[in-house]
Amino acid sequence: MPQINTAQSDVRKTAIYIGADGENSIRITQALSLLYDVNREEPGPVSWQSTSADLVLLEAVGKDGINAVSLIPAIRDAVGPVPIFAIIDNRDGDILFAAIKRGIQGFIEMPTDLPNILSIIHEERQRSHGTFSGKICSFFSLKGGVGTTTISVNVAEQLAFYTGGSTILLDLHMPLGDTSLYINPEKQARYTINDFILNINNMDDDLIDSSIARHESGLRYLGLPQNLAELENVTDVNIKMVLTLLRHHYNYVIIDCASDFSPITLACLDESSTIMLVSEPSLSSMRAARVAYDTCRQLGYAAERLKLIFNRKTSQGAEFISELLDALGIPVVAEIENNYLIFLGALQKGKLLEEFAPESIANMEMRKIAAMLLPGNVEHDPAISFKKKTGWLATLFGSKS
Repeated sequence: MPQINTAQSDVRKTAIYIGADGENSIRITQALSLLYDVNREEPGPVSWQSTSADLVLLEAVGKDGINAVSLIPAIRDAVGPVPIFAIIDNRDGDILFAAIKRGIQGFIEMPTDLPNILSIIHEERQRSHGTFSGKICSFFSLKGGVGTTTISVNVAEQLAFYTGGSTILLDLHMPLGDTSLYINPEKQARYTINDFILNINNMDDDLIDSSIARHESGLRYLGLPQNLAELENVTDVNIKMVLTLLRHHYNYVIIDCASDFSPITLACLDESSTIMLVSEPSLSSMRAARVAYDTCRQLGYAAERLKLIFNRKTSQGAEFISELLDALGIPVVAEIENNYLIFLGALQKGKLLEEFAPESIANMEMRKIAAMLLPGNVEHDPAISFKKKTGWLATLFGSKS
């Protein structure tokens, strides 16, 4: 018997329940008993300052819920990088906002989630470890008109094929996004980003599936409202909450960003595991890519997250373009041939490249970019050696960091 008990203790984990000694703590302790030993602590920072655990459950129910989530930073300081879940009794918007801003791992709603609590914790921890679910990729350029929208839409469609429809395209190219011109979503009453924000407290899997537009390829789509007055709800805080919910529902969230460093754009870049900088063969566009790259690095984004897509490549001036790219000094992960007629024809027909010209070189590049974002490839950079920057090009593109 002692040997059996020792073996069991080796695989068991410890959880801390921070909250009142009541029915919720009793029921959750019982639900977790298969894998966790649960220790209850009072909701005050003194009692758990030196506590170690594998999981923290924070009771945030009733009128005191907002005060409870304010403890999350202190809990994080005390227990380190341990998953923290909030126990809630309703999807109160203020509590959700506050918890997400403070880095909560997930939510467990009582009593509906109680029977599946172990599965919920396991799935959320898997997502946090960089598994297939929940990757966010932003397509971004400081200079408009370089093809950012075209590329983001077509890459998103490719990912929808790879993931069986578990990909959503988010249009945040404010104030007037153009992604709907490309994907022509099925004729249905569909939510805009503003509608999603206003109804976020009620969002569950069924409502997300029924309210978000779907392209015939399976790609999901969430666009901007046509009424510009509704944009007042589209703030950086709201967008971060939208992204948190979407990445828990879809394997990939693809964002078409505005050509600026506004708070909304920064909110998208903050949450993105990959940032695709888009440029074309012009001095102004490539200088904008250099500025965008340097600014992202100054903001603390890891270099591995930043990729460059070189759009509208031509054979004319190939040697000069090569010199430009060497001077730019950013890893190029894709070069898309300039084929105006194919892109224009697809747009006029309301089709994406996979349907309009599946065997075209341009569409093959879209497949390549999408495949790079899939597991096993997302962290891979091509082996690129850069020549030493010399002359006026180096001065033009040189980092100002």
